[in-house]
Amino acid sequence: MTKAEIALKNNGIRPTKMRLFIYKYLKRKFYAVTLREIESAFIKKGEHTGDRTTIYRNVKLLQKKGFIHQIDDGTAVAKYAYSNKNCLDLHLHFHCMNCSKTFCLPNKVPHENLPDKYEITDVNLVLKGECVKCQQVKKL
Repeated sequence: MTKAEIALKNNGIRPTKMRLFIYKYLKRKFYAVTLREIESAFIKKGEHTGDRTTIYRNVKLLQKKGFIHQIDDGTAVAKYAYSNKNCLDLHLHFHCMNCSKTFCLPNKVPHENLPDKYEITDVNLVLKGECVKCQQVKKL
């Protein structure tokens, strides 16, 4: 049994071919992807067993279990990224205005600035600018 299969099973998820593909695909990506990108990658791999609705349901299941998270970067298209350590940590994102990629930033949202009895359950703060790769291309 692979590490991915064990991770899913340990969280009450039956490790189907599509779930494993989505989990591994997002874990390899260093930026957030859309459902369409996941679907295209699944079809390119030669897997024709799932439709858009099935992919969406599996993405939502992995999101509910904390393996991935959804990002609203202001482009009107939801993007998804792997969540480190199988937790829903609250962190910031960076959206490159040039290449349109959205990246998870390593810093977590500080809780110490909140008034007493306030609890953060979701964060949607996206910093916008140019990523390192796009800046390097400009310099050439």
